[in-house]
Amino acid sequence: MKENRLIVQKYFSLGKSASEIIKLVKPIGIKERFVYYTIKRIKETGSIENRPRKKRERTVRTKQVIKNVRERIRRNPQRSCRQLARKLHVSRISMRRILKIDLGLKAYKKRKLHGLSSKQMDARHRRSKSLLKWHDDESVKKIIFSDEKLFVVEAKLNAQNDRIYSLAIEDIPENLRTAQRFQKSASMMIWGVISHNGKIPLKFVDKGIKITARYYQDEILRSTLKPNVDSLYPNGQWTFQPHSAPAHKAKTTQAWLRLNCPDFTFSEEWPPSPPDLNLLDFCIWGTLESVVNAKPHRSIDSLKWKLIQEWDRLDMDLVRAAIHSWRRR
Repeated sequence: MKENRLIVQKYFSLGKSASEIIKLVKPIGIKERFVYYTIKRIKETGSIENRPRKKRERTVRTKQVIKNVRERIRRNPQRSCRQLARKLHVSRISMRRILKIDLGLKAYKKRKLHGLSSKQMDARHRRSKSLLKWHDDESVKKIIFSDEKLFVVEAKLNAQNDRIYSLAIEDIPENLRTAQRFQKSASMMIWGVISHNGKIPLKFVDKGIKITARYYQDEILRSTLKPNVDSLYPNGQWTFQPHSAPAHKAKTTQAWLRLNCPDFTFSEEWPPSPPDLNLLDFCIWGTLESVVNAKPHRSIDSLKWKLIQEWDRLDMDLVRAAIHSWRRR
């Protein structure tokens, strides 16, 4: 468009008439009306540039409306865009523009956290301070973290991130746009151990077995931890980190740990409700589940094989980064 205006302007500056210019530019596709319009603009403004346009005054996103929204958000930041739009009699699109463009606000999702009573919070604060004194950046590398996790054969669905692009939902095959859930779907309990120096093979708990103190001591600690821990710490300097499960806190379990571990965290020393302090809980299980349950499994054997495979592939750089963040948590 601007190139055509420049051509017309050039001929006009050479003293050509409108009819002469029309004949000259017709072969290159410039229309008669365009020539007359360009010459008129040159005569009126002395330029081929667009005339400055009047800025339309705002009728919805006015200063007063923006101020009202700011005050309402200040009083109650939990108001939804829909509620604000309804209260102030504006469209949801205009309200989104006010919130995002005019006020520069972002909508953040609430996070689910483990509930803590005031008594638990006091105990957590007190015991966490003791753990920080006990474990510096080097001694954290000697901690052996352990935990149990139930895995199912179904695919893991992330409602926020699992998206499928299509022009219409009907175009997506049924098996891709749905994630089936079954009552009493097949599942498998595993027990895992991770540390800065590596990991030991997963322990698979047989179906129907309840992890009692006796089972925990005989099948997990004595038969799984004890034979493998020397491969991680040949010098025998390590600290075992159980958690708050009843089988872990049992007196007989605590007695077994005193006799068989060079060091461990007593149940009275571990903060209450501590999933955000257990490396497997806050990092490893979620990472493992995202790949193991990316697709549904047809059988328990398929699930077991995938767990073994992905556990062996687990990135130790990720593990060490999580351990490095443990003290800050």
